[in-house]
Amino acid sequence: MFNLASKLMELIALSLDLPAKRFVEFFEDHASYLRLNHYPPFPSPDLALGVGRHKDVGALTILAQDDVGGLEVKRKPDGEWVLVKPSPDSYIINVGDIIQVWSNDAYESVEHRVKLNSEKERFSIPFFLNPAHYTMVKPLEELTDERNPAKYKAYNWGKFVVTRKRSNFMKLNVENVQISHFRVSE
Repeated sequence: MFNLASKLMELIALSLDLPAKRFVEFFEDHASYLRLNHYPPFPSPDLALGVGRHKDVGALTILAQDDVGGLEVKRKPDGEWVLVKPSPDSYIINVGDIIQVWSNDAYESVEHRVKLNSEKERFSIPFFLNPAHYTMVKPLEELTDERNPAKYKAYNWGKFVVTRKRSNFMKLNVENVQISHFRVSE
């Protein structure tokens, strides 16, 4: 999965008119991981979510899912939730917050959620491509200039993800940290 993710990062770099290997340095000591998700059937799927709405905080997510479905993405123009129809022998690729910041908003992290099924269990296997914990995430200098200034302040990936995950286990008195907190005011 890491090799596939690395190839996708090369393609993203090329799409931004950067050298193919531009992102390699960030992943030498990567903190990527694979997870197995199980969503049991739920008799009233409209009353609960398998996973609430969110954007992935890492660089990329490569998702393998079964044929049950349940993944929904938020369509930007009208805010409607749209089911992502499972496609056999394929992966779903989500651009994460880090690519949004590195690309200075040329790419945008996608908001998504998982709905439960009333009759069938669902399995999915996401691979989360994350840089080293010591990585400072900020718009790449090659993609910023006077006409296109940096839209985000730099932040430490490790501190960001630790703060974000803490809210999974305790109620914080502040909103869960988001990349929008690092957006430069215009």
